Amino acid sequence: MAVGILLACLSRMAYSIGENAFSECGSINSITLPETITSIGYAAFYRCGELSSVTVRSITPPSVWSNSFKETHANLVIYVPAESVDTYKSASGWSDYASRIQAIQS
Repeated sequence: MAVGILLACLSRMAYSIGENAFSECGSINSITLPETITSIGYAAFYRCGELSSVTVRSITPPSVWSNSFKETHANLVIYVPAESVDTYKSASGWSDYASRIQAIQS
């Protein structure tokens, strides 16, 4: 399904992103997930080929599947709170994206 989204910012009331929620959304290039997010579903951003920036504001890494960001932009960067970079890089599911995880720029 092609959806015309360039930038998405989820509500602070969001707690999870469902399975395949943005799957194959070819025009989304950036998304910000609030500090309330606790889980990112199976293949949530699968084949979002233009997705190059994900900002996760949660200090504790949400649960994530190893394929949640599969087939996104080759230069995808995942921004997380500076104090949590190492925690994200070693967390289950997130460790698959360790080379892409960076601190949120202030």
